[in-house]
Amino acid sequence: MQTSVNKELELLKKLRGHDADAFSIIYKSYVKKIYAYILSIVKSQALAEDITHDVFVKLWENAQDIHIDKPVQAYLYTLARNHSLNIIRRASRETWISDEIISNAKTRTEDGLQFTQRKETGRYIKSAIDLLPPQRRMIYELCRNQGYSYKEAAEQLGIKDSTVNSQMVKALKTIKNFMLRNGALLSLLFYKF
Repeated sequence: MQTSVNKELELLKKLRGHDADAFSIIYKSYVKKIYAYILSIVKSQALAEDITHDVFVKLWENAQDIHIDKPVQAYLYTLARNHSLNIIRRASRETWISDEIISNAKTRTEDGLQFTQRKETGRYIKSAIDLLPPQRRMIYELCRNQGYSYKEAAEQLGIKDSTVNSQMVKALKTIKNFMLRNGALLSLLFYKF
């Protein structure tokens, strides 16, 4: 045990001097563990791969600031957790990230807790939809629940395609904000609305 601690301390000293071999050893030792940890948070393989890459880039870029008296594993897990949570926070603002998380989370097997969360999320979303102005709610229902394209919904309602598009953007933003205000951000991981 003492030998591995000494070996890690030596690797960290070399890494602080931007030793590529030391970085390579640390990378090979921890990349799979860090990836699995991140995947458990974001539920998306593509995002987990990107975040894992970012974690190790940050390790390299900030090597000179690493405290030698702390285990590298703890440092990497902290970086991974913080970066993953930042991505989830951004998900409320960037649709593509939430779509990626949601689509991958839905493909995973559903246990009792997930079933309960999905049902609760459905109730939150229904409440948010009920608060939309009538035309926006109609556009949302046509496009999301009945599968109309924006063009088809525009023809059905006698309005412009651009109006449908802007109303859908506003509807989705309103729903996400409603969920954020009601503490249901993580529910977004289990439901695609």
